[in-house]
Amino acid sequence: MYELLHDILQCIEFVSRKLLPNIAEIVEKWGRCSEVYAGVVDKINVAWRAPLDTDFLEEFPDIRTKVVMKLEKFGNDQLSVLRLLIVNMFNINECLKYKLDGINTKLEQISSEEHNELKHSVREHVMWIEDCWKCLHCLYMQLDFAMMSLIVLDEESASNLVKAIQQDEKDKSTIGKSQIYKQSCLLLIKYMSNKTNIKQH
Repeated sequence: MYELLHDILQCIEFVSRKLLPNIAEIVEKWGRCSEVYAGVVDKINVAWRAPLDTDFLEEFPDIRTKVVMKLEKFGNDQLSVLRLLIVNMFNINECLKYKLDGINTKLEQISSEEHNELKHSVREHVMWIEDCWKCLHCLYMQLDFAMMSLIVLDEESASNLVKAIQQDEKDKSTIGKSQIYKQSCLLLIKYMSNKTNIKQH
């Protein structure tokens, strides 16, 4: 049981120390880059449609193409950042899932006596970790789907990239409870430690 509780504690600390800061950084970068990309798409479409003076066009016949090419390069840079963020999100997601799978395997192997004694408390912690993973998985799927369904230079499609990062307040609240669960897990470990000491005396 000790090993299981320590694995749960490590997983909670992973959520608190690594996952939360990384997700905050991903959300911030995605918001910024997707908005920049949406702005670039808008500018490209304006560049193609904007009326230009005939004399000016005769002097610079390829002006639209040059402007659009520069904007497209800048837009592609933003998309490259977004794709990297999706990879980061996937890796974080998989790491949490791996830890969760290990915890569930150990949970199935503990003795019935230990299981009955701490069943509710331990299961509650594991269910919270599962909820965190579901929240992250949904966010990852939103980002991945928005990128997969992207139509280049389509304004609505670019707008969908911006919207994709929007998180459900309930999901944010769930993941934000890491400190509460950390304290609770530490109390469980202390309880088990005290109980073991009483049995030995």
